[in-house]
Amino acid sequence: MYFAATTLTTALLTALTAAAPSTLNTRQSGGDYVSVGNKYSGGGCTPSSLIFADPIFGNGNACQALDRIGGGAPIVSYSTLSVNAGCSVTLYTAPNCGGTAFSAPVGQCVQGSSPFVSTFVKCT
Repeated sequence: MYFAATTLTTALLTALTAAAPSTLNTRQSGGDYVSVGNKYSGGGCTPSSLIFADPIFGNGNACQALDRIGGGAPIVSYSTLSVNAGCSVTLYTAPNCGGTAFSAPVGQCVQGSSPFVSTFVKCT
């Protein structure tokens, strides 16, 4: 019985490896990610309210929704983990980079007057 389970597991892993893509494609046209930040459902960027780390794709200089999937938890606080050289992150409390703007420097927790909805990564 042990031999059959081991053989089956090995065969399954081999099949999955063969079916996996050999390279990863960028998720949006325009290149790789320009910034990565942690999104939080509560204030203060606490581990217990972490939604997930989220990359901002493209080359910057475009407004993007923070909840690109739709229907996610409200983003109450945000912490920029990294941003490309020459770029800066701004968060907005309304769609299409409207509402109140909040600068989001790397390593700082940002909390607004209402949940964050969109972002603009400005690159020079």
